[in-house]
Amino acid sequence: MRAAWVTGTSGFVGGRLAERLATAGWRVVKARARYGEVPAPTPAPASVVFHVGGLAGGRRPAADFHAANCALPVALYELAARRGCGGFVFVSSAKVLGEIAPQPADESAPRRPVGAYAESKSLAEERLCAAHLRRGLPLAIVRPPLVYGAGARGGFRLLSRCLARGVPLPLANASGVRSVVSVANLADALARVGERLPNAAPPQDMATWHVTDGEDLSTARLCRMLARHLGRGASLWRLPSPLRAAADRLLGEAVFTSAFAPLRLDDSALRQALDWRQPQSLEEGIRDATRWFAKAAGGAGA
Repeated sequence: MRAAWVTGTSGFVGGRLAERLATAGWRVVKARARYGEVPAPTPAPASVVFHVGGLAGGRRPAADFHAANCALPVALYELAARRGCGGFVFVSSAKVLGEIAPQPADESAPRRPVGAYAESKSLAEERLCAAHLRRGLPLAIVRPPLVYGAGARGGFRLLSRCLARGVPLPLANASGVRSVVSVANLADALARVGERLPNAAPPQDMATWHVTDGEDLSTARLCRMLARHLGRGASLWRLPSPLRAAADRLLGEAVFTSAFAPLRLDDSALRQALDWRQPQSLEEGIRDATRWFAKAAGGAGA
């Protein structure tokens, strides 16, 4: 039986990945890992390590992001190599490419991270690749864009809450096309990557992959889709560019830049190399996300 050692299983992506692996017949060990602490339990030899946990957002010192998103995965990779594990899958982020990518960017695109979160993920990718050259443990880096779905947190849940309540949003002209991926599709792709990793031969034993739903959309269109599935009309208004820039400066984050600018990924490499086809369409993913949200909101869980 294949064995998986998974971090972040109490979170949105890690929990769904653990379910997907168990359904496929993996023996899943749910691990707790924090920088500076010995993970519990330690990964068993021959198991595939899926490092999903990390620090995603909020106003925190850059050192916190570095410890959680860079130092920790590198330390876990070194531990996995010493333990004789079968491979290491690291969930990075499309944000390592920057906030703007008008044309679909493949895995060879230069990294241009903006902000402490993206910088920590980008540095982790660099240091994990360097560790692989020393250790040789097969390594896969997976870069998802915005992840949505049942149980989503952060900005996606806030957006759903506002649309469900009919709150007017300044996103009518948020026309920049962006890639997205449902949590179900991401979990499926991660499982497929993990399946092939222990048997990968150089140079395929160190690879970076993009993963998407295969259909990109603007933030304005996302709002309209969400509102439709929530049984509401999307109340959107136009936000002038100078006000967007001022709002980002006030918030200290590129919130409106992310909503308005294009960020597109090319995931054809993963699809071709692994013969992967997403199990869920964009429409199905949005439907599942809004059904979960409506149920959770009805029970005061959202």
